[in-house]
Amino acid sequence: MNNKIIIGLVATGVIIGGIVVATKSQQSTDGKVLRIATQNNISTLDPNYADEIGANWAEVQTLEGLYTTGKNGEIVAGVAQKVVKPTENNTIYTLHLRKNAKWSDGTRVTAQDFVSSVKRQVDPKTKSTRANHFKDIAGYDAVYNHHANLDQLGIQAVDQYTVKIQLSHPVPYFDFILANQLYPINRAKVKEYGKKYGQTAATTVSNGAYTIKKWNQASTTWEFAKNKYYSDSKDVHYDTIKATQVTDTTLAAKQFQTKKVDEATVSGSVLSNLKKTNADDIKATAAGRVAFIVWNANDKVASNSNLKKAVSLAINRQTLADEALGDGSKPAKSIIPSGEIKIAGKDLNDGLSLPYNKIQAQQYLKKAQLELGQKKIDMTLNTADTDAYKAVGVFLKQSIESALPDVTINLNRLPLNAEISAFNNHNFQAGTLSWSTDYDDPIDFLDIAYSKGAINFTKWKNDAYDKVYEQINSQNTANDARYQLEREAAKINNEENGVTPLYQTSNVHLQSKTVKNLNYPLVGYQNYKYAK
Repeated sequence: MNNKIIIGLVATGVIIGGIVVATKSQQSTDGKVLRIATQNNISTLDPNYADEIGANWAEVQTLEGLYTTGKNGEIVAGVAQKVVKPTENNTIYTLHLRKNAKWSDGTRVTAQDFVSSVKRQVDPKTKSTRANHFKDIAGYDAVYNHHANLDQLGIQAVDQYTVKIQLSHPVPYFDFILANQLYPINRAKVKEYGKKYGQTAATTVSNGAYTIKKWNQASTTWEFAKNKYYSDSKDVHYDTIKATQVTDTTLAAKQFQTKKVDEATVSGSVLSNLKKTNADDIKATAAGRVAFIVWNANDKVASNSNLKKAVSLAINRQTLADEALGDGSKPAKSIIPSGEIKIAGKDLNDGLSLPYNKIQAQQYLKKAQLELGQKKIDMTLNTADTDAYKAVGVFLKQSIESALPDVTINLNRLPLNAEISAFNNHNFQAGTLSWSTDYDDPIDFLDIAYSKGAINFTKWKNDAYDKVYEQINSQNTANDARYQLEREAAKINNEENGVTPLYQTSNVHLQSKTVKNLNYPLVGYQNYKYAK
């Protein structure tokens, strides 16, 4: 999800019964090693299914699209020879591939690898939650919504090293799609491994700076190893990146302080002490990611509009950000992150709000009680079993039950992969989730509440919202007219709670002074191939 979520630890230590046992450094045999503590595990490295933070972050390290991002998040050429200017009213992209691009098994990356990836991702049989990222390619609606032949998609391999893409209309952010979404697949390995493709290190093939080692979906430790077939491998400084998932940020911070790791993801109350002891090591930047509550639209209780409004009004988002999280996260103003887009010089979210109002919350609850025919309301809220989400879950339970005494929130903590599975299978009542974007346009977030959206886990449908969403897609230019419509859609979601926004997250890392050129952009993820 893209979607997208967090966690991490250390690779030079083994955890036994909660005790960290140091092991001998492998620097001498592995070359230059970067050791990282990360909050997220990796659910998959099949690019057609990767839809949460850990997987998307790992894609950046192991895969390279037609375009890619530079060390500061700018768009640069990837497998394509150069960033091109689209033709025919900005709807045709003709991209010539570098002939020295190879997979980690030594075979060449070809145009058909990109074409097959798009077709596989959009194919309704694949059931990919990432399908919508190609919704602007000509033929998408016919294929995805009406099951037309995949050959109707506007993408083709002109020859072995030329990809031609036709859009249904100009897309102002399509360069980001080419850099962060359209990854190739190794067709031979997909055929060989089938559904197991990208599910373990042994069934994963990379065309990026690193390959993955010692990994499966249950792994809490793994390695990224320099890909010897990567065309720019000579410029990749670290030979090995040793990663460990750490859900406890206090432990991650200790690992950093004792020099067991060179980079660690941290959050929450641990930051107050770190600001005293490691202020110069803290790298904090705004993240293009918003956390929210997802409601099951098919559940009688969770789908009740007045109950959702009551719950939203019962949450003091400023207190949630400052006290429950305390990591630089900001209260959400809408489902769209602040700082991404401006309208006439002002942030798109300017004037939007998600207020805390206990009296109004209780008024909406009374309406919900009448509609549901019950005074006492029990609801189960799924949360990921991570340090941050534990804190968020406890805060939400206490806040909602305090403001609305007739409501009981039952917290159901799940491993991240299990929570995502519950969302995908629509087997939940309500849950917390976060979504981050890979391109600088709010439509990716708005798709979460669109009735036909590939990432609409709620199955919520609102005619007014859908109408505005479809008007946005008719605006083909990155201008104020488009952004005003996106603001209107965000406002409707605020009022109707297709999903209920909570907070905009912050990227907070501890980074050793010996590490250079490792940056954390608003859109996308840090790329270790630039680190030195």
